[in-house]
Amino acid sequence: MLNISPFNMLCVALNMLILAALMKKFLYKPVLGIIARRQELINSQFAEAEAAKEKARQLKAEYEASLSDSKDERQRILTEARAEAVVEYDKILAEADEKARQMIEDARKVSEDEKQKAMKDADSEIARLAAMAASKIVVQASGEENDSMIYEEFLKKAGEKSGTDRE
Repeated sequence: MLNISPFNMLCVALNMLILAALMKKFLYKPVLGIIARRQELINSQFAEAEAAKEKARQLKAEYEASLSDSKDERQRILTEARAEAVVEYDKILAEADEKARQMIEDARKVSEDEKQKAMKDADSEIARLAAMAASKIVVQASGEENDSMIYEEFLKKAGEKSGTDRE
């Protein structure tokens, strides 16, 4: 049968206490230390992750602000460029109008000068022909038939000269 003695019971209890103390010292405390370090590591990683997340939020906010500013700046630059282009277009158009007006005015002056020159040439040619006709009349005897022929010749020569001047 089983022999239960108080001494055995005391030895078993003492062995259990010693075993519990040894386990506590060599097994339980190191395991708890490892668990605590592990928990600290996990907590620090969570804190770092939260800090990184907060930094990412800040960077995102800065990026969005910068993007908004750059859109505003782009719009401002485009508006200024359009305004400058309109001013430049108007300036170029005004210069072109002025040049065209000046060219037309110059062409009118040249045309008028050419017309005056042609009129002077025609007048001098008519005067020369009239002088030549007068000298022929003086040289030749005056007669109605002769005068008519000289007059016709004068008109013919004047018409030829006048016809070539028009071309």
